[in-house]
Amino acid sequence: MSSSCMVKHFQYYAPLSVAEQELLDSLEKSPKTYKRHDALWTQGDESEDFYSVKKGWAYTYRDLEDGSRQVLDVYVPGDIVGLREFAFKKRVSGLKLLTDGELCAFPKARLSEIFSESLLLCHIFFMIASRDQAILVERLVNLGRRSARQKLAHFLVELTRRLEKTNEYSTKTVKLPLTQGLLADALGLSVVHTNRTFHDLKVEKLVDNGPEGIELLDLKGLQQVAGFDASYLTEDLNGLLALVRPGDSDT
Repeated sequence: MSSSCMVKHFQYYAPLSVAEQELLDSLEKSPKTYKRHDALWTQGDESEDFYSVKKGWAYTYRDLEDGSRQVLDVYVPGDIVGLREFAFKKRVSGLKLLTDGELCAFPKARLSEIFSESLLLCHIFFMIASRDQAILVERLVNLGRRSARQKLAHFLVELTRRLEKTNEYSTKTVKLPLTQGLLADALGLSVVHTNRTFHDLKVEKLVDNGPEGIELLDLKGLQQVAGFDASYLTEDLNGLLALVRPGDSDT
């Protein structure tokens, strides 16, 4: 019934009733349009709202003392931004648009309303927060223990797997609106090292440059390079349904 990215995202976890869809859809009313590179907030700003990404891509980052930055995560349509800061008064990172997009703000207080009206939505919110934590843990492993080649392949594959929740794309070519500068900041590499690593993958016909950013030509090949294990992105959906809707967990 709804084109809401949040509804599509949540329906990945469990079937939603009409009332639950309407409740989620209400969080995406009055979306605000932003341009590429616009900053929604910076580190240290008041943390009052969550945001749902209705259209476009965004990323969180930390500015460092030497003028460099660390990209913490990239957000795609349907993602919720700000759950990690639920318990904090101030923002612990900044948020910028990677592309033109639409985001919808909703105050933290609305979570209490959602939790009181739907046990299922409450559990899904916590599952999404747990998944965000698992992604950060995997990002730590990526930064500390994988080679540059594995880091790059792993990051690209992860984003593709995350897109599966709310987007459709060609199985032959996946297009990601990423720059090599942003990849360098996300992977803890220099731009030169990132460019060299990307070139090597390009020679192997695994990736390419395109007008919309980076094109993934061989997803299976990238998974092999990364040694990708998707278990940290694979939630226990039957376990979730068994907690809130026992009759649905066997379907």
